[in-house]
Amino acid sequence: MGVSVSSSELSQRSWSLARLSQHSAVRFLMVGGLTFTVDEAALFVFHGVARVWLPLATVLAFAIAFGVNFGLNRVWVFSGSAVGRSAGPGAEGGAVGRQVSRYVLLVLFNLLVTFVCVPAVTALGVHYLISKALVAGTLAIINYVVSRTWIFL
Repeated sequence: MGVSVSSSELSQRSWSLARLSQHSAVRFLMVGGLTFTVDEAALFVFHGVARVWLPLATVLAFAIAFGVNFGLNRVWVFSGSAVGRSAGPGAEGGAVGRQVSRYVLLVLFNLLVTFVCVPAVTALGVHYLISKALVAGTLAIINYVVSRTWIFL
């Protein structure tokens, strides 16, 4: 016994998913998931396959993920902002440099908050993986707001 779905139900579900993916917050989460996957896969290739020293492999994987994340956020997630239009301050060549600079500041802020908060929350008796997830979830919300209002405006 299989579950049958009519073509109209399938069409309606496809339309709902397409409509949902039009929201920048959903695209932001999708890019975040893809970035995590790219980071993990690159780390595996560099360290697990090529046997690159783990700290160097981690930095290389992070750099690739950084590029993927910034690029997709710029051209897909926040494409409805000035960055995606043919005219305006976001479309000028100078905007990319400003956006990269601001994005780097956000990444450094994330590193600092993670470095301080994960051990602090863990010290309260929360398992370290749950602490990391709580901090990452909080930062994801902050990152979306900052990206939308300051980086890719």
